[in-house]
Amino acid sequence: MLQSADNEWANYPETHQAALRFSRAWLSGQEFFHLQTSGSTGVPKPITVSRWQMLASIRGTAAALQLHSGQSALVCLNPAYIAGMMMLARGWELGLQMYLVAPSSRPLAHFTAEMGFDFVAMVPMQLQQSIKNKPDKIILDKCAKIIIGGAAMSFELEQQAQQTSAAIYATFGMSETVSHIALRRINGNLPETAYRLLPGITAQTDERSCLMVKGQVTNHQWIYTNDMVTFIQPDCFRFEGRADFVINSGGVKIFPEQLEQQIAQFSLPELHGKRFIITSLPNERLGNRVVLAIESASIKDDTNILAHLKEKLPRFHAPKAIYYLPQFPQTATGKINRLAVQRMIGSRL
Repeated sequence: MLQSADNEWANYPETHQAALRFSRAWLSGQEFFHLQTSGSTGVPKPITVSRWQMLASIRGTAAALQLHSGQSALVCLNPAYIAGMMMLARGWELGLQMYLVAPSSRPLAHFTAEMGFDFVAMVPMQLQQSIKNKPDKIILDKCAKIIIGGAAMSFELEQQAQQTSAAIYATFGMSETVSHIALRRINGNLPETAYRLLPGITAQTDERSCLMVKGQVTNHQWIYTNDMVTFIQPDCFRFEGRADFVINSGGVKIFPEQLEQQIAQFSLPELHGKRFIITSLPNERLGNRVVLAIESASIKDDTNILAHLKEKLPRFHAPKAIYYLPQFPQTATGKINRLAVQRMIGSRL
C-alpha cells in the first residue's frame, strides 16, 4: 500500500507523478524501465534495466536486511532515479506499507514523534538534517534500518550516526547495478570498515584494481567500474577511491576520498560545518599539485589551515592552495560534481 504523508499529494507535484507512473507500470507487469544515470563522473546517460534485474536486487536487499511483508517503509527519494524507483519496487514486491513524501532535506518533518519506520533510504544530507533537528531525531531513533546512498558519507556524519538507535548502512552501487550491490554497517557496537556483497553478487578486481561486478542484477554480464577496491574477504571489500580521481603528485598516487577522510578527522574549526573536497591542478614540477576546495560564501585567511595540514600530512598529500566556491556544482542526484569543481577552479587561473 502506498500513501502520501504530506500536503503536496493533492497538487500532484512532479515527483509524485513520477511515483504514480512507476507504480502503475510495476503493478501492470512492465518488463523494462528506462532511466538516467546520476552523472557522477560525466554526462548522465540513458540506460534500460529489466524487471528481472530489479527483482534480483529486491531479493538481495530483503535477505540482507530481513525485510518482509507488513513492515513500513518511507519513500523520500526522487522516483525519477533508480534509488527512488527501487524503494517503490521493494515496497510493492515485498508488501511493505509505504509512506511517500516529496524529496527534501528533512523528510521526517512531515511526521509526529510517535511515528517510526522499519525501512528508510536517504541521501547523506537527509540523514544529517534528521540528526540535527530534534523532532526529526526522535523519529529517526524509532526507525529500524536505514540505508544511505547517492553520495559518500563524510567522516563527521559517520561519527554523528553513532548517536542514533537505528541500524544505519552505507550502500555501494550504481544505476547500472540496479541500486546497491553491497552494504556497510556504520554504527552500533561493531561498525564496519568494509562493504559486504549482497547475496547473488559476484565481484573481483581488474588489472587496475578496480571493481568488476556480475549477477542477475547485471544480466550476468560483467560491469566494469572505476572504483578501486581491496578485497579483505571473498565477499568483503574496502573502497580506496575512484581511479579517475586519483592524483599523481611528485610521482605519488593520492586518493582524494581517503585524504578528505583524514582531513575531517583533524576537526579543524575552519572546516566545521562546511563541505570540502580535494582536487588538483596541473603543475610543471609535480605533474599535479593537490588543492583544497571549500564551499563557502566568504574567503577567509587560510594560512592556519595550510600550515596545519602541512604539519599533519605527508609532503605530497598536503594541499598547496585553498580555493573557495560559494556553492559546489552538483549532479542531478545531489552528489558533488568533482570534475565541475576542478574546472571552476582552473578557470580562475
